[in-house]
Amino acid sequence: MQTLITVLAMAAYAIAAIGPSGQNLRRLQLTAGIGGAVPHGGLLLTPLLSGSGIHLGLATAVSLVTWQSAVMLLLFAAREPVGGLARWVFTAAVVGLAIDWLVPGDSPPVVLDSWLLTAHVACSALAYGVLTLAAMQAITLWSRNRRLHEHPGPQTQLGGVPLQTMERILFQMIGLGFALLTLSLASGLVVTRNVIEQHLAHKLVFTVVAWAVFAALLVGRWQLGWRGRTAIRWMGTGYAVLGLAYFGSKWVLESLMHTHWG
Repeated sequence: MQTLITVLAMAAYAIAAIGPSGQNLRRLQLTAGIGGAVPHGGLLLTPLLSGSGIHLGLATAVSLVTWQSAVMLLLFAAREPVGGLARWVFTAAVVGLAIDWLVPGDSPPVVLDSWLLTAHVACSALAYGVLTLAAMQAITLWSRNRRLHEHPGPQTQLGGVPLQTMERILFQMIGLGFALLTLSLASGLVVTRNVIEQHLAHKLVFTVVAWAVFAALLVGRWQLGWRGRTAIRWMGTGYAVLGLAYFGSKWVLESLMHTHWG
């Protein structure tokens, strides 16, 4: 049954990914995206709701982040033109589901036995999801910038979402992701018992560095008017460091050291 649900969710995401990429999501894309996100979320959250805890192995973490990105895209699409971003996000969701399906992890379940731990896990997942969405938006913006330089002329000749609108949406995503990352860091410092014994030192250091990069990017936008390639570079740097914080340190622990965060 789980395999059937996974395949159906992947098929729905694939339909959403190959749909038209105009300024707004078409009805087919919205329907297919929701049709993929609902069962995808069910696969991820059923163990948590059953009381057995949530498994946060590397494969499941990738699936969770891509699901969060798909959900956030659908929410943004309700009021913003997301254009070609849908193709990146829904394709990533297919990949995330496939990885979790084909390479299941054996990490011990994390039992959310306090509201603070639950808040920390929720903020962390949402932060990674939103910032992953922002990274994909940055890639889309970079691609549009490149096409514009290759084909000078009015933006309308290229179709899609205007660059200024894309930049505005990008910084909305970064601002939301930064706020969630701040809450994640603050709650994490409270729920963590011993950074060294729980193998969290590298994760904490990289996360703080990523937080500082995103903070500098937002200040640069506000005070210096950073945009275009400068904003994209800072966004890429922050997300790369954040990826090392979570996925990099998790891969080293699980694949090389055969242990887990405690």
